[in-house]
Amino acid sequence: MGLLTGFGELFLPRRCAGCGREDVSLCTACLHLLGGIPRAMEPRYGQIPVVGVSEYSTQISHMVVNFKDNGRRDILDPLALALARSITAALELAHHSGGRVRLFPAPSSPQALRRRGRSHTAALARRAAQLVPELSLEVIDVLLTRRHHDQVGLGAHAREANVARSQYLNPTILDSAIGRPGGETESESGVDLLIDDFSTTGATLAESARVLASVQIRPAAGAVLGLGRGGTRFVSPFTV
Repeated sequence: MGLLTGFGELFLPRRCAGCGREDVSLCTACLHLLGGIPRAMEPRYGQIPVVGVSEYSTQISHMVVNFKDNGRRDILDPLALALARSITAALELAHHSGGRVRLFPAPSSPQALRRRGRSHTAALARRAAQLVPELSLEVIDVLLTRRHHDQVGLGAHAREANVARSQYLNPTILDSAIGRPGGETESESGVDLLIDDFSTTGATLAESARVLASVQIRPAAGAVLGLGRGGTRFVSPFTV
């Protein structure tokens, strides 16, 4: 698939991954959508705030879909930089003053992983970590999910029901990267964050938090690219 994508880029003009109007990876207007002031949302489901740099829009949705499903790796850096800003704001919200920071990407469905050959949320998190090396972010891709319907187009209650009890932990990564509950790794001070591309009602991140709590990991916040209007309210914007 990568070879075909490469040949396609030689012969087809590149269009903006957000709006499709210009012969650039992302036009100025779409880049501007990724540069908003981070805001925190109190989600409808779950107990942790979720921070994002943009409101959900057609253009942001197209960017993410083009990145994860259409091989548009040329927009990895702008997406990851936006996510890094959300992460930085989430750490501010959690009053992070030092120590390790662990990022737990939301899982993709098994069929999506087979189709894409990777987890797009983990790829975004890893690149975001590289873009802010001073934060020493560690990406732990330990969450897995059983087959369930896509969340797109579902209402708030349907979203929560769709992902309920759908996630579980990869035992191999759990033992090697996190350590067993009560072990030395767990006792280190720091902040844990959940990572996703979008959050509308917070249902997916709430399910991630539930699974991680079973091994005594309690994320302080979520960090995403885009926030939908399914939360209870927005809190004051950040200045980062």
